[in-house]
Amino acid sequence: MSNKNKKQVIKGKNTFDKYYNYPPEVVLKRVVKYAWKSRILIILSLLFLIGYTYLELYQPKLINRVLDDYLLGVQTVWEKIDTGSVIYQGNKYDKLPKDEIENLTTLDEVISVLYFDGHYYVSSGVYNSSEITGYDEETSLLILSDDTKIATNRLSKEELKSFYDPSIPAITRLIIIYGSLTIFIIIFRYFQHVFFLTASMRLTLDIRKDAFAKLNRLPMKYFISEPSGKVVTKITSDSEGVRGLYQVIFSILTAGISLVMVYVELFRVNLMLSLLTLLATPLILLWMTVYRRVNNKYQHRIREMNSVINAAMAQYVDGIAIIQQFNKEDAMTTEYDNLLTTNYHNKMNALKINSIFGGELLLLIQNGLLALIIYYFGRQFLNQEGAITAGALYLYVTYITKIFDPIREIFANLNSLEDSFVASSRIFDLLDQEEDKYLGFNEKPHFKGDIKFKDVSFAYDESLVLKNINMHVTPGQFIGLVGHTGSGKSTLMILLQRFYDLVDGHILIDDVDFMTYTKQEVRSNIGYVLQEPALFSGTIKSNITFGVEASDEEVEHVLEMIGAKKFVKDYPDGIHTKLEYLGSNLSTGEKQLLSFARILLRNPAILILDEATANIDTETEILIQNALKVLAVGRTTFVVAHRLSTIRYADNIYVLDDGKIVESGTHDELYNKNGKYRSMYEAQYNNQEK
Repeated sequence: MSNKNKKQVIKGKNTFDKYYNYPPEVVLKRVVKYAWKSRILIILSLLFLIGYTYLELYQPKLINRVLDDYLLGVQTVWEKIDTGSVIYQGNKYDKLPKDEIENLTTLDEVISVLYFDGHYYVSSGVYNSSEITGYDEETSLLILSDDTKIATNRLSKEELKSFYDPSIPAITRLIIIYGSLTIFIIIFRYFQHVFFLTASMRLTLDIRKDAFAKLNRLPMKYFISEPSGKVVTKITSDSEGVRGLYQVIFSILTAGISLVMVYVELFRVNLMLSLLTLLATPLILLWMTVYRRVNNKYQHRIREMNSVINAAMAQYVDGIAIIQQFNKEDAMTTEYDNLLTTNYHNKMNALKINSIFGGELLLLIQNGLLALIIYYFGRQFLNQEGAITAGALYLYVTYITKIFDPIREIFANLNSLEDSFVASSRIFDLLDQEEDKYLGFNEKPHFKGDIKFKDVSFAYDESLVLKNINMHVTPGQFIGLVGHTGSGKSTLMILLQRFYDLVDGHILIDDVDFMTYTKQEVRSNIGYVLQEPALFSGTIKSNITFGVEASDEEVEHVLEMIGAKKFVKDYPDGIHTKLEYLGSNLSTGEKQLLSFARILLRNPAILILDEATANIDTETEILIQNALKVLAVGRTTFVVAHRLSTIRYADNIYVLDDGKIVESGTHDELYNKNGKYRSMYEAQYNNQEK
C-alpha cells in the first residue's frame, strides 16, 4: 500500500478524535474483493431485484388501464352499432376508439357519456366531461365552458350498470394479473433477500476468519500497545461493520438500479414530466455531499468512542477485585460515565444533523416536485390541450414516489455508510498490521538444550533493557535468574521464546543460531509457565492436553508424577471436571500444577518458569517445588525467581542488574561473595523472619 493509503492518525480536541483514515476507494475495493467470493449469489440477487422492480413498475400500468379504460372509460363517445355490447334505450352501442373520435364526420350515430357533480349523463354528439361547467335543473341542460347548453338524459343506476357490465370481465382479468404479479414479487423479493443476506454472512465469516488468523501472526508488541478490549471490538463489532458496508453499498446499488428503471419508464410515459423531475437532481446531489461530509466527522468519533468504551469495560471487569479492594467504585464509575457522556453528545449531534437534513428535507423536495407536476398538468387541463386522465395522473404520481423511494433508501443508509467506512477502516488496519516474521512449522527439531547467549542487547523502545548479555547453559542444567524489577530477567526469557525479534547479538541452541528455525519450531521445544497460568474454557483434561492427543490414563499419570492426584480423586468428575472462567474454581497453586502437567505432557527440552511461585503460600510452594523437581529432570530449566529459596539448589544462578549480568555462580558461591545476591537473599530472609 502506498503512503497515501496508509493509516493516518488524526488528532482533534481530544483523544477520541483519533480514527483510521483509509480512502473510501481503498475500503470499497477490499470489501468488493471479499464480496466477490460470493459473486454467484450477488448476481442472482441482482437478477431477482431487476425482476421484481420491473413487475412493480408494471403494476401501476394495470391500475391505469382499470381506471382509464374501464372505470372512467365509460366517460367517452359511444357508437351505435348492431354488434354493440351495451343496450341503451333499445339501441346497441360500443366504445369508439380514441383515434376514430378525432376523425368523426357525422354525429348522428354517436352519444357521449358525461359525468358532472356525482351524476352521469348521456348526450348526442361528441363532448367531454372536462368541458362541463354547470347544470341547469329547470331545463335539464348541461352548461359547457363556452356557455352553450346541451340536452342530456341523466342515467339511472340500472342504465349506468349496463355501460359498466362489459368491462367487468376485463377488470376481473386485470385484478387476477395484478394479484399474480404480487405473488411473483413476493417470491422474487424472498430469493433476492436470501441470496443477498447469504452473501453478506459469508463475507463476515471470511473476514472474521482472516482477522483471527491475523492475530496469530501479529508480533507481541501489537498486543502490548493495543488494549484487549479494542482488539475484541475490531474482530467482533468492526467485522460486522464490513458486512454493514457491503449491505449499504448493495442497497445503494439496488436503489440506483431501481432509480434508472423508474426513469426509463417515466420517460416512456411523459418526456416533459421526466425532465421536470430531473430538475431536483443537482439539489439532491449537493445536499447529499454536504450531509455526508458533516455526518462523517461524528460517525468516526462514535465508532472510536465505542471501541474506547469497550476497552474500558474490559479493564474494569478484569480489575473488579482491585477496584473494590481500594474502594474505587465511585471513581471508576465517574470515569466510565464521562466516556458514555462524550459518546452520547457525539450521537446527539449526529442525530440532530440527521433529523434536520435527513428524510424530512427529502420529503420537502418530493412534495415540492409533486406540486410542480400538479401545476404542470393543471395548466394542460385548463387549456384543454392534452388534458391528463385520472389513470395517467395516478401512474405519474406512483412513478414519482418510486423515484424518491430509492433516493430515500440511499439517504437512510448514509449514516450506516459512514459508520461502516470507519468500522471497515479499523478492521483493515488490523489486517494491514506488519506481521511477525519467521513463522511456520516445517519439521519439529529435537533440541538437547545447550543454549548460548552471545552479546545479546535489546530495547523495547529507545532505552536498552538488556546490555551485552553473555551466558552458556549446558543441557539439563537448572538455571536461576534473579534481580530487581526491571533488571531484564523476564525479557531474556521472552527473547529465548522469540516473542520479539533479536536485533543485536546471537542466541545459539545446540550451537545452531536459533534464527535459522521458525518461531513455532523453537517454541515447540520450550515449556513456559507464567506467574498467572493461562487457563481456557473446558475441562481439566483439555487444559492439560491443550493441542496434544493424550488418553485419560496418560493425563492421570502426569498428574500423579507431579503430586497432583487431587484432580483425579477430590473432584467428582476427575480430570473431566469443567473449569469456570479463567479457572476461578481453582486455587493459584492448583493452576500452577495444571500448567506443570501441561508442560510435562509436551515433554520439551527447555523449561522456563517466570515467577511461578511468587503468589503462593509456603505449603503450596513446597508442593510446587516437588513438582518442579520432577518437571526439571532431563531438561534445561530456567527459573525467573522472586523467592530465592526456589533456586537455592540451582546449578548456576545469574544475577541481573540494569540489563547486565553482574554475578553468576551457585548459591553458596554467590552467598560467600558477599555481593548483590547475598544482600538480596538476606533482605528476603530477614523479612521472612520478621
